[in-house]
Formats: sequence, C-alpha cells, structure tokens
Amino acid sequence: MKKYSKWGVALVLFITLSLFSLPISMAEDWQSVADTTVQLFIKYLSIDTTNPPGNVSEAAEFLHQMLQKEGISSELIWTDKKTGRVNVLARLEGNGDKPPLLMLNHMDTVPVDRSGWSVDPFKGIKNNGYIYGRGALDMKNFGIVQLMSMILLKRNNVPLERDVFFLAVADEETSGALGSGWIAKNKWQDIEAEYVLDEGGFGTQGFFVDKDKLIFSVGVAEKQVLWLKLQVEGTSGHGSMPPPENANFILAQAMNRVALHQTPIQITPVVKEMKRRLGVLDDTPYNNALLRNTISLTVLKGYVGNPPKSNVIPGKAEAVLDCRLLPGQNSDDFVKQLEKIIDDPRVKLEYIERPVESIVSPYETELFQVIETETKALFPNSETVPTLVIYGTDSRFYRRRGASCYGFFPGPVSMEEYRTIHGNDERIRESSLRSAVRIYYNVVKSFCESMPNTR
Repeated sequence: MKKYSKWGVALVLFITLSLFSLPISMAEDWQSVADTTVQLFIKYLSIDTTNPPGNVSEAAEFLHQMLQKEGISSELIWTDKKTGRVNVLARLEGNGDKPPLLMLNHMDTVPVDRSGWSVDPFKGIKNNGYIYGRGALDMKNFGIVQLMSMILLKRNNVPLERDVFFLAVADEETSGALGSGWIAKNKWQDIEAEYVLDEGGFGTQGFFVDKDKLIFSVGVAEKQVLWLKLQVEGTSGHGSMPPPENANFILAQAMNRVALHQTPIQITPVVKEMKRRLGVLDDTPYNNALLRNTISLTVLKGYVGNPPKSNVIPGKAEAVLDCRLLPGQNSDDFVKQLEKIIDDPRVKLEYIERPVESIVSPYETELFQVIETETKALFPNSETVPTLVIYGTDSRFYRRRGASCYGFFPGPVSMEEYRTIHGNDERIRESSLRSAVRIYYNVVKSFCESMPNTR
C-alpha cells in the first residue's frame, strides 16, 4: 500500500475539500452535482485499499472528513488498528415516524495484477468516456454515490421521517468479520435499520436478455458460498521414474470429472419472478449462474520447490473449489453428490468455508416501488426486476438481523464492463456514474422524506 506522510494526507484532504466547495445549493443542479461526484470518485479511487493487507484508514479518513465538513454526525469505528481496519458510520436524524434506512458500502478492494492493466489502477484515470481504477465497480462507485446522497440531503435540509445512515466498512473482500460482521454484532442496536441498500444490482445490459435492453436488477437474495479444499497424497520421487500413485494425475482426473459434470437447472422463486417480468432469460453466462449451483476451480497446487522443480514428483496435490449454491440448497448433500462425481476415495474433501442460510428479502415493498419509479423517471424504457445475486455480499449479516436488503446501483453497466470486477482494467462509464447519483439521491429522498400533513 502507498505510504503518505502526515502532511501529504493533510494536503490531499485540503485540496479535495477545496474542490468540493463548488457551489451546490440545490439537488436539482445535476450538472454541478455530477461534476463533483466525478471529482470525489477519482480522489477515492486514488487511495489504495487493497485487501490483503486491508488497510482502509486513509479512505475512512477521507470519507469522515467529507461528512464532518458538511456537519453530518460521523464516527470512526476501529476494529483492528494494527492492520488499519476501521469503519465509518454517519447519521442524519429523522423524526422517528418510521425505522431507519442504511446505505452500506465497503472501502476495501481485491488486489491487482499490474501487468494486466493498461493504466495505473490507483490513479483514477479518465479515458475515452470511462473512469478506470480498482474499485470502480466494486464498490467505490457505491460509496461516493451514497456519500453524495447524504451530503445533498443535508444541504437541501430535507425533512426526514427516517434516520438515514451511511456505513463504509472494511474487510468485505475477506471474511467481513472486522467490517459488517463486527457492526452487525456490536453496533446494530444503534442502527436497527428496516432497509439496507448495498451492492448486488446494476443497470444491466446483456446480463439477462437482449443486450440493448436496460434492466435495473435489484439484489434481494444471494447464493450461498461454499469453499472446499481437495487433497491427494501420492508417491514423491524423481520425475524420470513415474510411480503408480502420482498425486497430480489423480487430482487432475478428479477435476476432469467435476468439469464434465453439468449441475441441473433449478428455478428459485426469485428467478421465477424475473421470468414473469421479463418473459424470457436468454442463454448468458450470468443466467447460467442464476439457474444452477456452480463449481469453479480457483486453486491448483502440486509441486516441490520455489520456483517449482520440473524433475520432482510431489507427494501431495491440492485444489480449491469455489462453489455457489442456490438458496435452500443443503451444503452437506451437495458435497456428498460431489464425492460421487469424483468417485475416488484417494481424494479427500474438507470445508474451508461453510455457507450460511440465504434469506430472501421481500420485494413487494414501498422501497422497491420507489426504486422502480425513480429508475423509470430517468430511463423510461427500462425494466426493474428483483434478482438473485450470484456472489456473496455483506447483506447476509443484516438480513440475519431482520433487515430487508437490496443490492442497487442505478447506473448502466454492460457485461463487458462487469467482467472487469476483480479483473484487469476495472472501469465504469462516466455517464453511468453521473446518472446513478441522481437516481440514488432521488430514491433515498423520496423514500425517507417527511411530507407535510395535509389532513
């Protein structure tokens, strides 16, 4: 992670705060709002929050200072000072007529392979209508749009019937234990949100149906995460004299059987609702993951030495499978079926991470209707649908606390752009960010605003 001196950090914050002093008197001045959103986003992308190591302290201070400058009550919640894991919680008070809304985002990002990037991943580069940087879609875009929504609510003195919380957490890209896991366990009594707006949905193009159709997906549930380690022990020795029990060959044959296995299609209630609203789900990679349990081989290891020796047969081979199970699936039953597919007692399976129950948030709600109304206001030909998120999010912690959680980013994202998440040249269309801040603010304002009593 980049190192900054005390004065260097102070200078960055001073410049940022000075830039943000551009006049924004009314939320309806969307050109000015969008310009400022882009400026803050580039600054935020320039802060390296790679996890591991997971140090988000500079990003947290950046967000904390922005909120404090606007007179918004904000606190830093440290969960591990040694590693720089800290969370930012801010609050705008309502009149208490209705339970709170929580806007949730994570500051940490996955690592990068710089050799695969065409630009510096920690500079926030604008190029050809895009803004590049690690976290551009996962999920510093959410963080800045939520920050702007808080600031605009405050600047416009919007009367609120709900408390509105902003929460930026650490550690989502690992276990979440020192971020949302800690907050849900130790701080939830101070929040008690009825709804949580998190990651897990975009203005999709090419995900579900014809790529020209703009569909705003709202994540209402997510697949269960199951990580398995497979181990094989064989006979080590010189590569010139192959033994009958080569651990690498045994594991490779097992992985081939797994790769050839096609898990069956299963229509969950959420996907059934998607089909009802859209009429058809085309044959796309995303839909494949929506319709079945999936298995990905993510780690394969079988060698001796560093660098590996070409003439040494290892005595052990290992693999890791990243399995994503549909809601309602039993992980033990799934593992038993996987053992039958492998059909080799020499391959030993063990759990790395067991899944937790996948809870489906209701989508026949006032907030879902507000999201649908506000997305259509800016994109009249779009559709809004509930969806099953195919990866894991921090929403799992808050659904277990009784909150209804929606994954929602109201900016158009193509499948080509989506594939850059956790990959090379992660980027977002600048126009997407600009439209997202307008819709997001209008959703929060419309849902939380206290209207005058006309009776």
